[in-house]
Amino acid sequence: MDEQAPARTLGVAIYPGYGPEGSEAAITRLLEQAARQGYTEVFTSLHLPEASPAATAGLLERLAGLAGRLGLRLWADVAPPALAALGATPGDLAPLARLGLAALRVDYGYDAAAIAAMTRNPYGLDVVLNASTVTAADLDRILAAGARPERLAACHNFYPRPETGLGLDFFRHRSEELARRGIRVAAFVPSQAGRRGPLREGLPTLERHRRLPPDRAAAELRALGCVHTVLFGDPGPSPAELQGVREVWLGDGVPLRVRLHPAATAAERHILLDAVHVNRVDPAEAVLRSTASRAYAGQGAMIEPRPAEPRPRGTVTVDNTTYLRYAGELQVTLQDLPADPRVNVVAWIHPDDVPLLDLLGPGARFRFVAG
Repeated sequence: MDEQAPARTLGVAIYPGYGPEGSEAAITRLLEQAARQGYTEVFTSLHLPEASPAATAGLLERLAGLAGRLGLRLWADVAPPALAALGATPGDLAPLARLGLAALRVDYGYDAAAIAAMTRNPYGLDVVLNASTVTAADLDRILAAGARPERLAACHNFYPRPETGLGLDFFRHRSEELARRGIRVAAFVPSQAGRRGPLREGLPTLERHRRLPPDRAAAELRALGCVHTVLFGDPGPSPAELQGVREVWLGDGVPLRVRLHPAATAAERHILLDAVHVNRVDPAEAVLRSTASRAYAGQGAMIEPRPAEPRPRGTVTVDNTTYLRYAGELQVTLQDLPADPRVNVVAWIHPDDVPLLDLLGPGARFRFVAG
């Protein structure tokens, strides 16, 4: 998907009554911090084996009220036993509306007719499909059963046990398939500061994200371009983690950290750092090409040649005046390239951010952060 997709949103997760992070005081602190950082979504689960939905209903109702006052939307993962324990049915979601829920995520146990009935509720509750398991045929059946498509969204699973998270290719295929059909997609990143028990191994959607700082995991999801909402799966993200993910997710373009070349000129730094770059819609095989960089360079000084250097993968370059009409074009190398006297090396992508380059597709927006 491109940047014309629906607005990106951020969320946290709460688990009322579950461990120290599930206390009312701890959840209140998290929701207040999240709201201050621009988060708008809150995920919870009503079918954890260690917590009873009926026993935590009062706490959940109070927290839903707090979330509403803070401008946050509360989603709940609801399996049939939890739905029944709260006195609701697919055709009557009034008990969930009274709790203050804005959306319910339907996991196992519901057929197409039940899901379609849920979307027709009169309370404005959205129905969130399991993006990790729903197929195109499933979606066809749900829509054929009379579901209201504007009430449908999708959210991937998180995976508490190491080695069980999704792979990138499957995740991308499934998410792009849903997004192409107008379904908003959400996914989870882990916290490295406050993990949920009992395993405390992180709650990511993608296995490759389990040990990553959450802002770097979010950067990968951002680069993919097919995810609309990123949620912390773990209940104890630190203020720094909340801020880091917010900056990645809500900023303009995928952030790429760079180390500047010591000889980079003011004009080259201007091209590099003072614009949001857009990869061409006819992308090159060997490099990312910034569509606007040549015009942007024309606003400043000419790019004079400097001694040529090899361009290993992840090198940021600007063409100099000896490349004639290409002078000022910014590129990022996707493969190792030789030195070229017409090309100035201006920076190198941080090694941890180099994998993002393969995820930036046609028309992707990206920006550089010096550090």
